[in-house]
Amino acid sequence: MLEFIGPAALHLFEPVHITLMLAGLTGGIVVGSLPGLTATMGVALMVPATFAMDATSGLIMLGAIYAGAIYGGANAAVLICTPGTPSSVATTFDGWPLCRKGKADIGLYGSLLSSSFGGIIGTLMLLFLTAPLARFALKFGAPEILWLCLFGLSTIAVMSSGNMLKGLLSGAIGILVSCIGLDPHEGSPRFIFGYAPLVQGISIIPAMIGLFSFSQVLFLLGSHKPYIADYCPTPRALHMVFSTLAQRCKLILLRSSIIGGFVGMLPGAGGEIASIIAYNESKRWDKRPEKYGSGILEGVAASESANNAVIGGALIPMLTLGIPGSAVAAVILGVLLAKGIQPGFKVFTVSGDLVYTFIMSQFAVNLLMIPVGFLLVKLMTRLLKIRLTIVAIAIVVFSAIGAYAIGNSMLDVWVVLCFGFFGHWCGRIGLDNGAVALGIILGVMIDHSVGRTTQLALALDGSVLQVFLNSPVALVLAALTGISLLVQPFLALKDKSGVIKEKNLLPTASPLADALAGVTALVIAAIFAAQLDVLEGMGRTLPELLLAFISLCGLLLLGNGARKYLRKVKVSDGEAVSGRRIAIVAAGSVIYVVIMPWLGFYPASMIFLCGMTLALRDQRASRRQTLRNALTVTASVCLLVWIGFTRLLNVPTPTGVLF
Repeated sequence: MLEFIGPAALHLFEPVHITLMLAGLTGGIVVGSLPGLTATMGVALMVPATFAMDATSGLIMLGAIYAGAIYGGANAAVLICTPGTPSSVATTFDGWPLCRKGKADIGLYGSLLSSSFGGIIGTLMLLFLTAPLARFALKFGAPEILWLCLFGLSTIAVMSSGNMLKGLLSGAIGILVSCIGLDPHEGSPRFIFGYAPLVQGISIIPAMIGLFSFSQVLFLLGSHKPYIADYCPTPRALHMVFSTLAQRCKLILLRSSIIGGFVGMLPGAGGEIASIIAYNESKRWDKRPEKYGSGILEGVAASESANNAVIGGALIPMLTLGIPGSAVAAVILGVLLAKGIQPGFKVFTVSGDLVYTFIMSQFAVNLLMIPVGFLLVKLMTRLLKIRLTIVAIAIVVFSAIGAYAIGNSMLDVWVVLCFGFFGHWCGRIGLDNGAVALGIILGVMIDHSVGRTTQLALALDGSVLQVFLNSPVALVLAALTGISLLVQPFLALKDKSGVIKEKNLLPTASPLADALAGVTALVIAAIFAAQLDVLEGMGRTLPELLLAFISLCGLLLLGNGARKYLRKVKVSDGEAVSGRRIAIVAAGSVIYVVIMPWLGFYPASMIFLCGMTLALRDQRASRRQTLRNALTVTASVCLLVWIGFTRLLNVPTPTGVLF
């Protein structure tokens, strides 16, 4: 290793490599900041460009895009409560509250510095711990992956502190939604409700866009606020954030980065699981866990350091075993193979110059991320100076094109719309959108792992439980899951003096909210139960368990709502919203998606943008000024989409029958 590191470091000072790192970082951050455009998409779009480069230059550029896109997802998470990439879901928990407090720059700089730190720790793990971590990754089979997923789900107990029943219900609904599509065990359609395109299942990214982005649009437009959030730049914000992280968050950053590195090397795990587990552990061991979710730097640091450390971890099995730890690592693996480079332990000697130059470039990329990110933060905070109505309707258009770009399917656009309405409804009745998202993310892995583990038990003529707990790794993860589930309720039952309080695992929301949440759960259970008869074998096991649990939660919530109503429990009123404005945006969005296949993306977008700007106009503005604003917004957004998405990123747009 030592004989390659020196020459590899010198390669990084070549002008072409510096240019590629800066360009890759900037492009990656922009792609990651746009909802729907993932790191995988950004890297894949640039693969053809690497064919004209040597292998070293191509890998350096792709690695820079990878790091920039994972960090870039935090910008949308902080500014508009929308994870730009799935790995930034946990960043919204504290990043968005920071923005609403007028401290958007604190959240953005916190995510920038934490991402850089996590990326460096992940690269150190890649450089020095490659062999032992690769051997450890081989110990993860279906039972171990299942326990890892269950450990990730146990974070709901912490995420939903004080509202645990609704949190668990939300997670169960998310897992049930992930069962829609082709049954991985029997190969038959499952929960498609007679609509054939649903065989492809519910894509994670459109669901995330709907739950966090479109639902947030409805909430913001209903709040009558002139801007997304009040914003006053903090003097010497970057220096203040650096000092805070160095003084208060050293342990959080280190622990979260190590978690990210370990989770990243597990095939299929990814940054979303790593960031949520890291956020959960930071909250669990904090002296004041109740602060989390209210807008603190510690929450942003935990999430962002973990998901960027995943990059180094994901490259470990890819380089040593030829097994990519993430979708982006799979794309990079394809580039290596196309260049005639065979991954494996010998690659560190046969192609040592290439591999160590690529690894050292990750150090440089994570250091360059700070000045590049600093400049982009200055630009992105200007978003808070634009009127809320303009930003909100533009987000709807960007969400539509981002969702369509994933699979060139209008179904994904409808998924955004449906999950947006559902996410807004969940916010009104106290269900947790974060837990729903976590269930959708982990549901597919849980379903596959349950089936493989069951098949393994049948093949070995043993019990399923025996196979579940057949390895030391599985036993450790099972113990951690049990502790995670029990610690939070135990702490919640104690007051400061250590005396056990009255058991209260049910939420403290209004009786009507509890009753509506119960009715929602029972309706969902009834809809899915109607499709249960056509399922067979192992494809039926997990949905049956989920439906039973959802039904039980629904009955408990109904009973809790009735009990509170009889006791005349008083609750504080929530923030006033305008039902009329929400209805206008909801109806306009539905019409927009309906006419898009007929008119095409750009004509439909022009009609939507112009119509919404006029319908949501400021009553104090004159008609001429309102019309001028509508035309300006329409032309600006459509031109931005055409240049940024169609021309630069080559992202397809829906074509219509008429245009």
